[in-house]
Amino acid sequence: MFKYSLLPLVSVFIFINHGLLAQKVNEFPKKTDPLYKKVEMFDRLMLGNHWNEGAIMQHVIFPPAGLERPIIGSQADCLDPTSEMLAAYSHKYAITGDPKDRKIANDIFEAVLKLEKVTGVEGLVARSFNRTNEPLWHEEVFWYHEWHQSSSMPGYRWLGDLSADKFTSIFYGVGTFWELCADDEYKKKAAGLLDRFIGRVVDNNFKLTDLDGKMTLWGNFCPNLPHQELNSLEMLAALKVTHHITGKERYNAAYHMLIDRYHYDDHQINSKIIFPKEWRNVGDDYHAARSLYMIMRLETDPNLLNKYRMNLNRHWYDWKDLEFTWESNIWFLMVYKVLTGEDIFTEEKKQGIKDMWGFERNTREFKIPQKDGSFKLVRSEEEQTAAAMIRNYWFGRYYGIIDEKW
Repeated sequence: MFKYSLLPLVSVFIFINHGLLAQKVNEFPKKTDPLYKKVEMFDRLMLGNHWNEGAIMQHVIFPPAGLERPIIGSQADCLDPTSEMLAAYSHKYAITGDPKDRKIANDIFEAVLKLEKVTGVEGLVARSFNRTNEPLWHEEVFWYHEWHQSSSMPGYRWLGDLSADKFTSIFYGVGTFWELCADDEYKKKAAGLLDRFIGRVVDNNFKLTDLDGKMTLWGNFCPNLPHQELNSLEMLAALKVTHHITGKERYNAAYHMLIDRYHYDDHQINSKIIFPKEWRNVGDDYHAARSLYMIMRLETDPNLLNKYRMNLNRHWYDWKDLEFTWESNIWFLMVYKVLTGEDIFTEEKKQGIKDMWGFERNTREFKIPQKDGSFKLVRSEEEQTAAAMIRNYWFGRYYGIIDEKW
């Protein structure tokens, strides 16, 4: 791993040897810098190096293994950082009122629209897209292989088999954008997207279906099929958000049908696995936190709110003792404070917020497949994502948890 002081030299080396400088931003903060400076610098790194026509890449590999555009890398989870940056800039705009912040949020939202457009099917959203006429090497090397050539956007390829966690990213990110940032034009666009996307799931008996019409691997919210308790929560939250934004009664009716007939409100209480301890899943906690954050601020029925609070309490049993090894751990505590009003931020936890970090720029070897079936080893730099950190900061600023002087 290169030290920060060597990054400019590394960048020159790449430029001289490859004629490319995909690393548009190369300045990193120091871990001793104040939080606001770290966020500002990681934000520049994300917008400079991870921006793919508005979509935010979770993982970027630079030349010589990558291209001059930030599209090479594992991409199955790109809707997560895209939704996090959309939420971040929505919260930021709500604080600053700066048209530049709104413009960035609008551009990120337009990328989510493109994730629908590229599939050629109304309401079907891709995991990611790339502007290319030919398959790129990472499509077969990284673990997700559902790539398609776009019929609606010539010159693009897109990744399918959407899952429940990306489903959650969409209603969370778009819902936050609609609430805090979108003007009248973009409110209509956001409502239209959720109407098409969630409507398609409802029309398919609460199943995420792919290009072939079949249920995706992790797309089961169906009341007629056994499914995880977390999926019950996610579906209820999606319907509540979509009804709130579109005003269409069909989503309110679907919400209450799943509760009255299939008891999704009872089912969702056990979204959090507490015992055995080794079965606890911080990734699932993240999807639950986003769902609870959206639904508990919209629900007015005290009986239903009590059941969602029971779910939140089960999560808190684990969250109160979490170490901040992942940026979203910190956000769990922020969500809990926002939803309950409880003062849970000790000096130690505040220090954990101040110490938030984005990513290191690493160097490693990649096995690039060749046409003859062999592999070529190529050593390149790579970056992961700081989107959750940036979202945490502006979320915390918006709710008064983070001091702007930190």
